[in-house]
Amino acid sequence: MAAFVLARRSPRSLPLAAARLCQRRLSTEPAYAVEPYRNLLNATQEQRSSWADADATLHAAMREHVPAALAHNGEEDFDRHLVGVQSVLRSWGAAERLTNAALFHSIYGTEGFQGYALPLSHRGEIAGLIGAKAERLAWIFCMVDRATVDATVFAAAEGDWPADGVEFAFRARPELGAFPLPLRSGGTRHSEWLDFLTLSLADWLEQVEGASSKQVGRPVGDGARQSSAVAEESGVLWPKGEAWAYRRERSAERGAAVDRREAYAEMAALLARRADPAFRRSVPPEDAAVALAAPAMHAEVFGREPSWSRGISQPTTPPMGAAALAAHEARESARCDFG
Repeated sequence: MAAFVLARRSPRSLPLAAARLCQRRLSTEPAYAVEPYRNLLNATQEQRSSWADADATLHAAMREHVPAALAHNGEEDFDRHLVGVQSVLRSWGAAERLTNAALFHSIYGTEGFQGYALPLSHRGEIAGLIGAKAERLAWIFCMVDRATVDATVFAAAEGDWPADGVEFAFRARPELGAFPLPLRSGGTRHSEWLDFLTLSLADWLEQVEGASSKQVGRPVGDGARQSSAVAEESGVLWPKGEAWAYRRERSAERGAAVDRREAYAEMAALLARRADPAFRRSVPPEDAAVALAAPAMHAEVFGREPSWSRGISQPTTPPMGAAALAAHEARESARCDFG
């Protein structure tokens, strides 16, 4: 019908009609690349029904056993980001241990989110709700110093992983004591490490475009109480657009050229290695699906990064709480030398 109507209009009216048609087409494009993943557009009705039943059961169990966790996630629906990360992982075909971990990945407070923390005494209850493997992934996500994660990512990317025999371990955040976080192998070698990279990548891909669309205020330290509308430079954590650069660092400079290492890009590339026929036989079907879907989404999301922000580097998480700020200041004070 649209083509027939256009054909009958006068030549003068065609440009306006075409423009309106283009506007209608553009309006159907998602505001962010993550939207089709959040909305599970490629899921079957059978999958949607199964997930809805599982979520209702989990929600009811949370209400009965861990009401504080439910209050954190929301009485009527879970927090949009937590459900968004779960939906991203479901759209990748990830295993249930990962999709369950997604709903609780900030439950004990993380390096980047310190607005709420369920007491660690509830770990057993959470494990009973979502499974021990899922809870452990969420616990590591909350405890970990992300710089130690990135160190393993860059080491694997620069080496011959998974053929090089290297074992990986993280450390807790400095304000928590920087204790070792050894990783388990499970059924396959490096399985917990790979699960953690999968969860970390899904977490950031779900939010990076939204985070980059606004200025982010500094939660602690100088300027923390200033409103974003009047914040001075000291009160800004990230100016608008600079969240794209999170966990990106400059590794070397050669003349005018700058080598960059990007943790999230390397995570996607490492997960993609599991799709290689040389390794596929030992990879569970869910992980093989992630090996294809995660790198594709990374390319789609970061393909939207504006060119002006691609040279910016923000390799570590700025202090997000008073204890983290104190630990940061203590490290910085070690550089002082008064002779």
